[in-house]
Amino acid sequence: MKKKRYSLIDIEKRLRDNDLPFSGVTALGSSQFTISQPAFHAGVAMHAASRVRPELIDALAVSPEDRYREEDPYTDLFIQDFPIQIKSMDSRFEYDVNRDFEHAIYDEHKKTWGLRIWRRELTDEERKESLAKHQEFHDLMDIITDYLLRQNKYAVIFDIHSYCYQRERLNLWYEDEKPEINVGTKAVNRARFGPLIDSFMNDLKIIDIDNRSIRVLENAIFNGGFLSRRLSAEYYDHLLVLALEFKKIFMDEWSGKLYNEPFRKLIEGFRRAVEHLQASEYFNA
Repeated sequence: MKKKRYSLIDIEKRLRDNDLPFSGVTALGSSQFTISQPAFHAGVAMHAASRVRPELIDALAVSPEDRYREEDPYTDLFIQDFPIQIKSMDSRFEYDVNRDFEHAIYDEHKKTWGLRIWRRELTDEERKESLAKHQEFHDLMDIITDYLLRQNKYAVIFDIHSYCYQRERLNLWYEDEKPEINVGTKAVNRARFGPLIDSFMNDLKIIDIDNRSIRVLENAIFNGGFLSRRLSAEYYDHLLVLALEFKKIFMDEWSGKLYNEPFRKLIEGFRRAVEHLQASEYFNA
């Protein structure tokens, strides 16, 4: 069923009026959202989709297979039971919402992840249309953040990503030295939220896959991107943005095939950690 489109003004008004639940797509189509009930936490999957505007397909040099591989498929399923969910609908190869405005469209003259992205330079009008959607996504995130902080003195945004670990060789996940979950917190107020971060990471470490404990590290491979930096700077004393990178041990990163059992365990462990975080004194004072 086609989802209803909402302007940002309409979304903000419904939140101010507490006119819930509702879900839909933003006016320019940058984001799909579900807001089911008041909450102090939200989940964001900004690279779960791989849509590209039809008029830009021929301009892209990167293949659909390589595009898909460098996206974050299935990450929206980590937050599918959240009271507030935001999913960016466009491919990072059209514009990357986790980069600042000036660098959101990958350079036509440079490779990204070893891939040539564009066959040609984009026109000013093509860039303008993509960047308007980039702006819409971030305006939506400001509206959501303000709403969260009206519910509670502190709020949390779970910024969900995944990463490839088999670009160089097809090694087993536990033989790869990188963590199975990286928690990016570089921009956040750790002096205030440190105990919450530590407790959350300890809960994640309980997860085991194939009778092996997963490794959970902080800022080892990813510090958090533009969304984390921007929102943390704006709401430094009241907002905790947890930028999570899940190693793609839950899927075949080349074919996209989902491994159901590892995926189930990661989601269950993540949700358990979120529930414990919700019970913290930060949110129950």
